[in-house]
Amino acid sequence: MLRFFLIFVLCAVVAQGADEDLLEGFEDDGFGDGVAVAQPQGDSFTLQSYGFEGKLTQEIAYAYHNQPPHDKVNSLRSTLFLEYNHELFDGWKIKLNGNAFYDWSYLAKGREKFSKEDKDALESQIELFDAYIQGSLTQNLDLKLGRQVVVWGKSDTIRVVDILNPLDNRRPGMVDIEDLRLPVTMAKFDYYIDKWHITPIAILEQRKDKLPPFKGDFNPYPLPIPSIHKPKKLSFALNVGGEFEGYDVDFYYANTYQNFEFYPKQSIDITKKVNMLGAAANVVTGSLLVKGEVAYFHNYRYAQDSTKYKRLDMLVGVEYNGISETTLSVDLADKRFIDTLPQNAERDNLQGAFRITSDFMHQTLHANYLISVFGKRFDAGGYQRLWVDYDVSDSIKTTVGLVDYLGGNLFFDAISDNDMVFAQCSYSF
Repeated sequence: MLRFFLIFVLCAVVAQGADEDLLEGFEDDGFGDGVAVAQPQGDSFTLQSYGFEGKLTQEIAYAYHNQPPHDKVNSLRSTLFLEYNHELFDGWKIKLNGNAFYDWSYLAKGREKFSKEDKDALESQIELFDAYIQGSLTQNLDLKLGRQVVVWGKSDTIRVVDILNPLDNRRPGMVDIEDLRLPVTMAKFDYYIDKWHITPIAILEQRKDKLPPFKGDFNPYPLPIPSIHKPKKLSFALNVGGEFEGYDVDFYYANTYQNFEFYPKQSIDITKKVNMLGAAANVVTGSLLVKGEVAYFHNYRYAQDSTKYKRLDMLVGVEYNGISETTLSVDLADKRFIDTLPQNAERDNLQGAFRITSDFMHQTLHANYLISVFGKRFDAGGYQRLWVDYDVSDSIKTTVGLVDYLGGNLFFDAISDNDMVFAQCSYSF
């Protein structure tokens, strides 16, 4: 029912957008997360007058070494993203957004050449993302109820304490973590005391990560992964944090179901809960931002293994902003097993990431480079991505880039020929 409702809303907005008279003669008054209140002139209304905003995106990706049927034009995806914001009363608001896409490359190459799992996962999608109501219960207590993303930790690239939302890993390495998190339904409370906040969270919906489909270009395994779902039981989390002059600090607790991980390589048992105690901090000193995260996992489990493991994950990162219009960052993380080890596992599992971003042409051209690698000597696989964003106008943006997959372990060796160039053009309305 939810899917058909979203289809109806998307089609209605597109139909309204086709009438040019609807797009003229308004001023917007921003509210909250981009909510626009239209000022009508005559009988005309903009899409924003109904609380809608959206984006149309066309993507093309070309895989120059990949195997058929994923070679050459690897993706030709058209996407419509639609968001609805509405102010209710006394500062309360609702937010809904979702997207619909179709990848024309499946039709162009012949749908019969692709596996059913591949087509079901990546040929088309209609999905609701954020869907929540938010407001203040008292002067110091806020509530956010519904499907949402809660970001824990300080790193923009590596997850240590950031465990509440699963990821969309169907096309690994193509986009950053901020675009991969999958919203889940939560009841999140924020209680403010001076410079501190106390945030208890009840996780009402248990979603699993989206993995590369069987016989897809990022799934090298000869057999499909059995379909396993997380139990529907509630899970809980707590964040206590404070912001001070020159630094901020957060403490975390979670009793929740595990998410899939690329590394270590063993299959995670997503049907069992894990306890996590963690902390994270940022410290600003001059042009440097120093960040750190630590997470202690108890009752960590792998599939087909009844042993409960303990693991200590640590991250340290540095971000440098001393060069005009340029940011450099390095993150290093170690996921270390304590006491006994799972079968065929290494005690230390290291990951490193280096990122550089630089703005040109009055901040309309944005150049970016990211490399993320695994292993004790950072030789156990990974990827590097180079891309350039250009703001043609306030509403039209373009992206051109390439992704290079680096061999070094069984998984990355198998996808090392998936290197591709890609381009996107998006129009926001």
